[in-house]
Parts: sequence; structure tokens; C-alpha cells
Amino acid sequence: MIRLSLSICIGLVVQVSSWSPAATPPAGAGRMIQQLQSESWIEQAEALHYLGEHRVEMAAAPVRSLLGAKDVHPWTRGQALLSLSHIEGKVDPAEFGKWVAHEHPAVRSSAAEVLESYGGNSAMTWIEILLKDPDLSVKCHAAAAHAKRRKAAAWNVVGPLTLKPAVSTARATSRALAFTGNAEAHARLTTQISTPGLMRESLRGIRSIEDPKLIPILLNLLPNLEETHLNYGMILSALQNQEWKAVTSGLTTFIQSGNEQQVKTGARLITTLTRSPELGAPLRNALSEATQTETIEAGLIALGSAIMNPDEHEEFFRSKLRHEEPSIRSLSIRCLAHCKEINHYEVLRESLDDEHYQVVEAALSALKRQPAVNAPKGQLVSYLETPLSSNNESIRALAYEVLAHAGSEADFRPAMAALEELLTGTDEILRSAAATALGALAPEDQIGEVVAAQGYLAHWMVIGTFLNDKEHKAFHEVHEPEKELDFEKSYKATYIWLLEGRSDKPIEREVTWGEGIVDQTDGKLSMSSQLPPPGSFAVGYAVADIHVDSERDVFLDIDGDDAFRVWLNDEKISEKIAPYQHRQDCIAEDKGLKVKLVAGTNRFIVKSANIDHRWWVRLRLTDSNGIPTPFRKP
Repeated sequence: MIRLSLSICIGLVVQVSSWSPAATPPAGAGRMIQQLQSESWIEQAEALHYLGEHRVEMAAAPVRSLLGAKDVHPWTRGQALLSLSHIEGKVDPAEFGKWVAHEHPAVRSSAAEVLESYGGNSAMTWIEILLKDPDLSVKCHAAAAHAKRRKAAAWNVVGPLTLKPAVSTARATSRALAFTGNAEAHARLTTQISTPGLMRESLRGIRSIEDPKLIPILLNLLPNLEETHLNYGMILSALQNQEWKAVTSGLTTFIQSGNEQQVKTGARLITTLTRSPELGAPLRNALSEATQTETIEAGLIALGSAIMNPDEHEEFFRSKLRHEEPSIRSLSIRCLAHCKEINHYEVLRESLDDEHYQVVEAALSALKRQPAVNAPKGQLVSYLETPLSSNNESIRALAYEVLAHAGSEADFRPAMAALEELLTGTDEILRSAAATALGALAPEDQIGEVVAAQGYLAHWMVIGTFLNDKEHKAFHEVHEPEKELDFEKSYKATYIWLLEGRSDKPIEREVTWGEGIVDQTDGKLSMSSQLPPPGSFAVGYAVADIHVDSERDVFLDIDGDDAFRVWLNDEKISEKIAPYQHRQDCIAEDKGLKVKLVAGTNRFIVKSANIDHRWWVRLRLTDSNGIPTPFRKP
């Protein structure tokens, strides 16, 4: 029966809402109205709370229907009474008396709660009736309604009812004590809310009450709770419902108490609850007496936030750079990283020599974020000497990143001298990181030096493009540059433009040899950027001459996108074609190929083909241990 009536009411409400001038209901209102029909009392309670809190006018009829349903549990009906009173913002004097006199205590308790806010001139009469109720819970809720109206004058009623609160009445008694608000009431509330078994229900009672006198009571609960405790979150919720200026004032007093546990708690609250810059100075002053690592760490985290104007606390951060705990030294550096009015390269110089790697990592990470203009020009390699030579790989990698970020051309030569050993080493990760750093510093005409130091062929002569197709037909044809190498000659070649999936007609042009430079430290010769466009459906040639002083066996690594054929001193030594994948990298490779270099000049010829997407080729020479082979331009 109740389901049918609710459905009818919902239907009526939806029809009325289509023309009603009432405020637009919140997005979840319709779902919550539907949820009133749930068989779960938990879902019904959630819906009632939501609809009442948001004063959803279109829910009045279904909530009223639920209130009047005798087959619904009395507690749920009581919640419906509360919800309806919030939705309508009043009570009907002609009807409300029957809820005050209802047979079930749960309904009468809810009626007493309603009287905290509604009831008009009749409210005190109904409150007096409920204060005489045989049920203690009803009396306590009535006492809260009485205290909200009478304040301290209600103590003679509230006092006796709150002597020995039970869990079942803790929510009501906490409200009654909070509304009463005199010294005796606050002392008793403090005792009640601090009792482990009563804390949660007591917090439920007062969390929606805005009163600055409650802030110290709430704050004093926190030092004894873990941050993961459910009650901790409820306390924060209660503090969020207070006026922010009052919370800030209360938190200032709390921090200035001299109790280190309260200083730590206050710092964490600043981080999670209210990052108010005016709390910075009180917290900083309180931290000056702190001795516990956790307290100092919490304070640094709070003060280091950009919102807290960290430049105002720079001296405090710097005072912790030599703290005995490496975690605090690291954290102070991270705080200094947010300061904008200092030269971090000067402030953090000593931290780069710290014996603990996490401190050095923090300093290098901070320097990566600072303006390069503040770095010591031409002296950056010397400045980074300790981390650049560290045994810790992550520290060395960070040092290379700082070098790349803040270095200038004036730092290239010192950096090359310091890092050349890595370029010629066998550690691929460190070699790549060092090369990247040097590439960022090197003048454009000296990047080839970094490339060649790693064993890559850096200087080429290139020509193209000759027309290719998806089957690499042109790759298997012999073009003029293969027949006779003459860098002064030009040739007729054909190309097409491939646009949006269609091919234009072939176009003939003249192609000539030109200098091809590897301008990236990874050693890749970008064919598409060296040759005239387009780089799709293309074949090109690249020739590199190198000089070695004596005959030797070396190992050659070749890779490229999409296909390559390689000759050394007129002898074909490798050919690879990668499977084609549309608009994806198609990388062919031939690694560890043993070849012989003759004393004097050696010539490498590469025929490279591409269908679409990227187009590059790369050759590297090493010995049997992976150490780059030294060579020079003829």
C-alpha cells in the first residue's frame, strides 16, 4: 500500500515540477526521491537526510506519505518528520501535536529535534511536554531544543539530564550542552566527548553547530587520535562547519600552547584543513622550541606550501639545512624550492656535498626548477662536481639534468672533459644521460663531437629522394648514386605528395648531394630533415668517411626506420627491412656485426628507404667490450 501511494505522489510531483516556479532541485533529487521506496532503511535514511538538507520542495509529498505510513518503522517515520520540517521550513501547529504525543518514542524524539528550529509560539509548550516524557532520549532531545532557546538559562534542565550520558543519548546531550554554552556545560561536554565510547555520537550531535567556543574542545581531541581514525575525520568535518576566522584564531591559540603534540597536530591541520598565511608566524615561532622529528617535519610541510608565503619563512628553512636528521634536511630543501626571492644555487651549494643521497637528490631536484639565470655561468661543472662523480646513479642522472637545464655554451668544454669518460663507457643509461646533458650545452657546430665520442658516425653526405612504394620496390632497384659516387653530380628523380590517403601524380626534379649532420646526441641521422620533402615513399643515400690509424676489427651496430642496406669499402655488409606498420615506427636493426676497418680512410654507404612516418638511420662502432672506437674525419 505504501509503495503505491509513494509512486502516485512521485508522479504528481514530477508533473507539478514541470510548471512550478520553485527553485531548481539539485541534480540528485530525483534519484533520492526514488530511493524513498527502497526496502533498505539505510537508503531511506540517506534519502531523507539529503532531501531535507537540500530542502527539495518536490519531495514534500512523498516524504509526507512516508511519515504517515503506519507499516514503516517508527525511527524512519521520525526521520521523515525531520526531513519534512526542513523542506517546508515550518511545522503545522494543527498537526504537530500528534507527533509530540505519538506512541513511539522514536517519533517523539524526532519531534523534539524539530523543535530546535521550528514550532513558533507553540514550541515552548510542546518542549515542556516532552521534557516530562518517560523516555530519556526524548527528554534529552527536548532539553537540546530548550537549550537552543534559553542558552545558559537552560542549565537547570540540561545539567541533571547530562550527568551520566549513555551512547543512545550522547548525540542529544552533546547538543544540549553545546547550546547551553556556559562554563559548566562546556566542561561537561569536554568530558563526554572525550570518552571513547561516547565520542562518535557526541560528535554527530555537535558537528553542525556553529559556535567558536566549540573550536578548542574539538581541537583538543585531535592530538590523542590517529589521523586514520574515523573520529578524526568527523572532527575535521565539525571544524569545517565553523567560521574560518574563528577556526584560525582557535588554531593560533592551540599552536601557541607550548605543547609539542599540539604544535604537530596544528601543523597537520594547517596542511589539510586551512592553509591560512596568518598562521605561518605563530607556527614558525612554536616550531623554534620543537625537538621531535615528526613535529618539525609537519611544520615544514605546512610552511613550505606556496599558499603559506614560504619566502616569509626562508630563514627557518635554512636553519634546518644542517639538522642532524637527513629527512628534515631534505624537507627543508623542498620548502626552499618554493621560495622565489633567493638564489638557490648559492643557498643549496653545501647540500650537494651531503653524505645522505636523499638530501643531494632533494637539492638537485630543487635546482632543476629554478631559473637558469642564477646558475654559475662557466662554473656549473665545478659546482656540480660531487654529484657528477657520485656512485649513486640517480644522483648522477639528476646532476646531468641540472647541467642540461642551467648550463650554457661556456660550460660545454668543462662538461665535455668531465663526462667524456661516460660517453666512451659501456653503461648505456649513464652514456645517454651524459650525452643529453652535453647536447643541451653544446654549440650547434660541436654536437657532432658528442655524437662521435659515443662511436656514432656523425658526418655524412646525403642525396635523395628517389620514389619508393609500399613494397619497397625502389629499395631493390639500383639508382645512379650506387653506380658511381660523385658528390659533384646531380640526378633526375621522381617524387609524389601523399595527402589524406590519396597520391598525387609523380613529379620530376633534380637532386644533388648535400652535407648531412647528426644534430641529436642519440646518433640518429634524420633522413627526412636532411633531404627535400616529402619523406614518404622515399629512398635516399648517405655516405660517411672515417679515418683510423691502424687496421682493426670492430663491431658495428646499425638500426633505422624502415629499411637499410650498408656497404663498407664497397663490400655489402648488411641489409634489413622492417615489417611495415601504418603511421608507426618500423625499426630494422643489425647489432654486433663484426667488420674490419683498414688503416686510413674507410667509407660507409647506406641506402635507406621509408614508406611513411619517421625516417632515420644510425651507425655505431665499438670494440668487443662495447667501448666506442676512436676515429676522425679524413
